[in-house]
Amino acid sequence: MKPFLPSPAKTVSIDVGATSASVKLADLKGPYSIRVMNDGSATVWIAFGDVNVTASTTADVPVAAGASEVFEGLNQGDDALYAAAIAAGSTGNVYFTPGRGGI
Repeated sequence: MKPFLPSPAKTVSIDVGATSASVKLADLKGPYSIRVMNDGSATVWIAFGDVNVTASTTADVPVAAGASEVFEGLNQGDDALYAAAIAAGSTGNVYFTPGRGGI
């Protein structure tokens, strides 16, 4: 496992609630990793994609309250990468930090 090396000043967040919200992550070229930190009080579900991405509590990746996960190999070519998050209700913030490694 390579340690996660964050990209300086690139962390963004979503204030999670019962409606899917999304945020632009970065305009990085090539494959990279995204560290996701759920600072909320409940599980959130996240999805990655283009500007139209939405998250679903039935089809996307759950991240437990207080947990951090690293997703590797995310690459949209020349397009920007977005993340979406949703929870059963208002729960807090989910932070997304692009970088390299961590898997």
